[in-house]
Amino acid sequence: MVNLNDKTILVTGGAGFIGSNFLNYVLKHYKNLAVVNIDKMGVGSREFIPSINSKFYTHNTTDVRFINLVPQEPIKYDYIFHFAAESHVDRSINSPMDFIHNNVIGITGLLEYMRIHQPQARLINVSTDEVYGHLDLDDPPFTENSPIAPRSPYAASKASADLIANSYHTTYGLDIITTRCCNNYGPWQHSEKFIPTVIRSLKEGKNIPVYGNGKNIREWIYVDDHNKSILEIAARGISGGVYNIGSGLEFSNLDMVEMLVKEVTGEQRYWLERVEFVEDRKGHDFRYAIDSIHYIRGFGLTDFDCGISKTVAHYIK
Repeated sequence: MVNLNDKTILVTGGAGFIGSNFLNYVLKHYKNLAVVNIDKMGVGSREFIPSINSKFYTHNTTDVRFINLVPQEPIKYDYIFHFAAESHVDRSINSPMDFIHNNVIGITGLLEYMRIHQPQARLINVSTDEVYGHLDLDDPPFTENSPIAPRSPYAASKASADLIANSYHTTYGLDIITTRCCNNYGPWQHSEKFIPTVIRSLKEGKNIPVYGNGKNIREWIYVDDHNKSILEIAARGISGGVYNIGSGLEFSNLDMVEMLVKEVTGEQRYWLERVEFVEDRKGHDFRYAIDSIHYIRGFGLTDFDCGISKTVAHYIK
């Protein structure tokens, strides 16, 4: 894992779900780390309280003024961690232009800033397994060599961002790595996402909305394990490389509902009676699963039951 002591890092989207958990982790484990966090404070962002060794700017990387924001101070970054993105598939279906603007133009603004002001930095472009498309039940998992075939405006915007990042590595020689992770769960995820929606429905005594027949399958990883993997890849990854971050834990949406009902209520019988099947999502991907031929994890994953318990406890509180 990369040693960030005595390093200076820029984090984009550090008030979002994964980014805020990343900041919590690194600020806890590296006492001599200097952090600048930039977040536009959009959907899914939460209040960021700067610590003694961190600074926070409310800003959007799509804005050309981003180029002139941080250079007001003589900062040279060792690492840039790019988490900032619009990430909800449903909203991308309803408002695709917002996702193209924020995810594609956003990373381009950041790359221009890096090219002009921070060519010495290593950029970790945090992407998603959704760029590969989807799988049938018996298909083998995607690897880093699988072709990208996005099926939603969100996935297409992230695939485009990955390609643009790679072009800056090839054309300008910038030190850029892309990571593609499976579905994350954990504290501070926005209420619109699946697991918080299930927990909230149970707390409020409402039916749990489930798309289609509930058989769609996702691979899940605890958010801290994702972030620790990012730190390992930042240390050991090859410039220009793509690294999948998976867990091997696949559950259907109905499987996840059943586990959450048991965790929240302590009752497993009749759990299906709490489900309300709703009209399926347009172009709903059936299954995501990834494997990595490039990244070998150097730590043990969080036990799923433990991770779910911590996640539920956070939202109940």
